[in-house]
Formats: sequence, C-alpha cells, structure tokens
Amino acid sequence: MSAHESEWTRPDRLPPRRRRRRPLIVALVIVLVVLGLLFALDRFAAAYAESRIAGEIQKEGFGTRPDVTIHGFPFVTQVLSRHFPHAHMTARNVGEGPITISRIDGDVRDVRIDSSFRKGTLGSVDGTATIGFGELAKVSDQPGLKFSAAGPDKVKGDVDFGIASGTVIWQVTKIGQNQIRVHPLSAEGFDLSDLDEDLDFTVPVGGLPLGLTFQSLSVSSKGLALRVTGSHIAFSG
Repeated sequence: MSAHESEWTRPDRLPPRRRRRRPLIVALVIVLVVLGLLFALDRFAAAYAESRIAGEIQKEGFGTRPDVTIHGFPFVTQVLSRHFPHAHMTARNVGEGPITISRIDGDVRDVRIDSSFRKGTLGSVDGTATIGFGELAKVSDQPGLKFSAAGPDKVKGDVDFGIASGTVIWQVTKIGQNQIRVHPLSAEGFDLSDLDEDLDFTVPVGGLPLGLTFQSLSVSSKGLALRVTGSHIAFSG
C-alpha cells in the first residue's frame, strides 16, 4: 500500500458520513410539526371564539347569525385575555320594519367577553347598512318601479300611472333621527306638479340591531348606503 493510499484510509481522513445530518433533519421535522400544531390550535381557538360571539350577537336583533371575523395573530393570547381589539361583522337580510336591510358591514373595536362567552361588550361599531333598490321600490307603493343610482344623493326610475308615464329623479335625504325621505325633483314625460304627493314617501329606519344609530346616507350602485355607528354596546345571552 502506498503512502498516499494509507493517508486517505486513516479514520481521521475519511469524509464525514451523511448519517450525522439525520439528527438535524429530525429536529427540523419536529419543530415544523410543533409549529403546525400550534397554528392549528390557534385557528381552532379563533373559530370557536368567532362562533360563540356571533351566536350571542345574533340575539341582539339579527334574524340570522352574523359572520364575525376576529383579527390579530397569535389568537390564543386574545382568548386567554378575553379581549379582542379588532373584529369585523357582516349580517345579511336584517328585517327592519317594512324593509329588509340586505347587508350590514361593521368594523368592530375593543370586544370584551366574560369567561362563559355569553356576555360582553363591543367598544365601538362603525359600519354600513345597505338598503337595496328593490326594498326602496316596495315602500314607494308604485307597482313595477325599478330604482337605480342617479348621483350621490339621488335615484331615478320609470313610473307608469296609466294616464301618464315617464322617468323621475328623486332626492334621498335623512330626516330626523331614523327616517329617509325620497322626494321627487324632476320628471320627463309628464308634469310633476300634478303627481308630486304620490311620488313623495319616507322610509323608517328605527330599531336597528345592537342599538346602532343611523348617522348619514349616500346612494351607491347597490342601493342606499347608511352609515351606522354604536359604542359601548352590551350583549348577553
């Protein structure tokens, strides 16, 4: 055996074996599994809290259970403290007197609950309640009327009285604390002065769920967008 061969066959000259990497790989796999379990636990806690809070909020004037999404990560720490700084709430088809609000979207802050998840408070809610054009037409008492947007505070639609028909522009304004006035401004096809009273109507918006307050409104492509707010709202099962 040559001197060169004997040098590379010595134990301290052998290349490192790949088996030495296996403990590192195993440790990495364990860490990833633990992190995955912690993430799954965190998401389970989030889903549980969202469902329980939504169920209790539903009892405060919603016909169906709203969707509640709580923001922030990690979530387990929020569950342990029972304090959720930021959440979002969406409710659909909310009955409100003679109309149905198609959707309420609210930005919710400072949610606090007790250990039973049955009682709590919403620090503040700032959102939008949408009344679709179809619901607005129902209150107008004009058969076949279809509204559409005509500006930030105006709607338009075609009316047919049998003896007269045409296109009317209405102005939409908030009056008092909880009413919307829909007042005709102009018409094409007939003299508005003769039918003004028949086309002027109001929409009551009182008794909103959670005691939300109607602040202002605008016209969107989907209907009337009402800004609604509330603060220090208690809920209890």
